[in-house]
Amino acid sequence: MPQVTHKDIEYYVEPLIFSVENTLFRVPREYLAQESPVFLDMLALPQPVTDDEGVGSEGAVDAKPLVLPDTIAAPAFRALLQILYSFNDGCVDADFPKDDWINILELSRMWDMATVRKTAIKGLLPLLGDDAAHQWKLAKKYDIHDWVQPALEKLVRRNQPLTVKEFESLDQRTLLGVAAVRESCYPVFYDSDRQYGDFRYSENTTIGRWEIREGRGEISVDLESFNFNCPSPSLQHGINEIVTSEDDGPSKSGEFYFEKVVFKVEDRLYRVPNQPFAQHSQIFRRNFELRGFSKYDRHDPFVIEDATKDDFEHLLRFFFPPKSIGKREPTSDEWASILRLSARWSMLQVKELAIQKLENLNFGNIATKLRMAQELGVQQWFSPAMKTLITRGEPLNADEYNVLGQQHILQVLDLRERVHLRNKYYDSCNSYGNYNSYGTTPMIHIRSERGEVPIEGNDLTARLAPFL
Repeated sequence: MPQVTHKDIEYYVEPLIFSVENTLFRVPREYLAQESPVFLDMLALPQPVTDDEGVGSEGAVDAKPLVLPDTIAAPAFRALLQILYSFNDGCVDADFPKDDWINILELSRMWDMATVRKTAIKGLLPLLGDDAAHQWKLAKKYDIHDWVQPALEKLVRRNQPLTVKEFESLDQRTLLGVAAVRESCYPVFYDSDRQYGDFRYSENTTIGRWEIREGRGEISVDLESFNFNCPSPSLQHGINEIVTSEDDGPSKSGEFYFEKVVFKVEDRLYRVPNQPFAQHSQIFRRNFELRGFSKYDRHDPFVIEDATKDDFEHLLRFFFPPKSIGKREPTSDEWASILRLSARWSMLQVKELAIQKLENLNFGNIATKLRMAQELGVQQWFSPAMKTLITRGEPLNADEYNVLGQQHILQVLDLRERVHLRNKYYDSCNSYGNYNSYGTTPMIHIRSERGEVPIEGNDLTARLAPFL
């Protein structure tokens, strides 16, 4: 009788046992080998019948299963096996929820299962519906190139503004790019004699077409009715306030008892009169009053944790100007330091002065002002900066995106679309801005909604090319 030297992988059917989340699965080896090159290569390697202890080889017996990583859930693996079994039966009629199809797609990528991948893509697409951001996210993650442009076109063409969910799904570059393309879509309306924007002049007015332009252009519109509240900063003073006094003698007034105090900022000591700190900040006054002034010496200084040496020295030069020939005004960077510390320590008069000086010096770009406005609670910078972002021609950029919070980004993008001067209007041979009752003065208003961009005659491929 001839000796059996090896087992044919295709026609010698044996099970392969997996452990997934403490659940055992017993799977015919050929189901995996015929769909996955990864398993085919693994199973082609010769395996010992038993190990040194007489137990079957790994994956051959329940006592020694192939343990899959913790990242793979048992329901996901079960859904994959359903697909593989249906392939073997010659009919794929699986009906999975969206999350199961995504899990199958993930496992097909992990184990290079091309047919399973195609099946998952086909089954998943109808379940995504109008969730274009999720479709885009899956397309980028799993390299489904045919999904990218349709997903972006859905985001651009619809009338609803971008949502919080889409803000969280799209990366920064794509979100800003989609917003810029949306802003470049202009609806054009007609009646029998004139061409109008949103304004419907007569009952015969009908929607004509949409134009897709390269840029948006600056506009002038009244935004006073819109609320651009600056976020309230969460300021950490970094000053350890003492709640009980160590001095048994008469109490000392923190506002009017002046002495030299040693401050420690980072690794440097400063010995200066405490008067301007006590005069302008209740935070410092309370510390000075509750604790004995004599304690703030070089051996036990007043430690400040929320300031840098540079910022603190700029504030000291403001409080104690150097005695030199000629008076030198602080620079914009020095005023910025003064503003940071005066805002953190509730030095209101100093803060207002610093804001005024910085405005006179035309300090910073919009992103800088927005950042400082939010960090320090400068409402008089926040609202004008938001209005500029909405009315200017250039779209929102990455610096501004990184400064603004989610709520304000979506508010800016929505209003930029709705206050857009989208159309030109014609009366005989003369062209006008938005038509009003006199027919000559441009009129820009805020639309209640944007309108949906039709597919016919409006090819977005060139505009979306950078994001495909």
